[in-house]
Amino acid sequence: MSGNEEVEPERVDLSRQATAWLVKLDDHPEDDGLRLSFIDWLNSSPAHLAAWEETTRVSLLMTAAGPSRKKRTWIPPSLARATLRSRNTLAFTAIALALGWAIAPGLWLQLHADETTGTGQVRLVTLEDGSKVHLAPDSAIAFVNGANGRNLSLLRGEAWFDVARDTARPFRIEAGASSITVLGTAFSVRKTQRGADVGVARGKVAVILPEDITPDRMFLTAGQSLTTDAAGRAVRGAIRPDRVAVWREGIAIVDDQSIADVIDRIRPWYKGYIVVRGAALAERRVSGIYDLSHPDQALEALTRAHDVRVINASPWVRIVTD
Repeated sequence: MSGNEEVEPERVDLSRQATAWLVKLDDHPEDDGLRLSFIDWLNSSPAHLAAWEETTRVSLLMTAAGPSRKKRTWIPPSLARATLRSRNTLAFTAIALALGWAIAPGLWLQLHADETTGTGQVRLVTLEDGSKVHLAPDSAIAFVNGANGRNLSLLRGEAWFDVARDTARPFRIEAGASSITVLGTAFSVRKTQRGADVGVARGKVAVILPEDITPDRMFLTAGQSLTTDAAGRAVRGAIRPDRVAVWREGIAIVDDQSIADVIDRIRPWYKGYIVVRGAALAERRVSGIYDLSHPDQALEALTRAHDVRVINASPWVRIVTD
């Protein structure tokens, strides 16, 4: 048997393995254990990385040739190669985790999003019904304008809405397991792991929360906000209407939030990866104003005022630790 005949079956097998990972990650985008297993497979051999790059290249070509022809984002092959070349254990771990977090949602959004934004990008989108949507960085939405109503899914990130009034067709927003219904108003919604954070600048909204949140329904008017805490409680707060969605101006105004929450607000603006290490960072509360348009400066402000460290693991990886 020739050398070429021996190699070809191996390539076919690796291609099948890569395709299987592609399907699994797309089917289970929230499975952290699956992502870590994928990272182990990817990093175990340069041949695995090469097979993955080829599989994703073909997948992107097929997506681009489809009917939507939308601009999509992807993990650059250079980032994947960096995980194999890294000699710094700390940086290697951060890169591998960041890659695992990013791959599956990217695949899913390719198929479902109508509008997306990249890192540090803010976009104004006008929907079919005339409503205006400001998309925060690293955000995605899908919108259906039907006879029975207007339905928008906040697939990722955060958005500010100025909804065109139409009493016959309510405007509904789905953000994870939370649902927000309005007629005509201006407000912001941020999708979180616990549900959705909402701030109202004008008008009134009805928020239906997951069943494990107490209370599971809340009405908000101008100058009111809603957040869900780690204990599963929906907390009503006050916010100045002119401070709703101030990220549109490139700043974050933080009032008694955890350091981890502040980093979550900085992360979409940073052209790289920010990894948080240390459970205490989820407990320590801070207040202040942070410049989102200069993420490294915002991180430095945290270190100066709140006794945390930022490790520059690489030019595009920051590790925040206590």
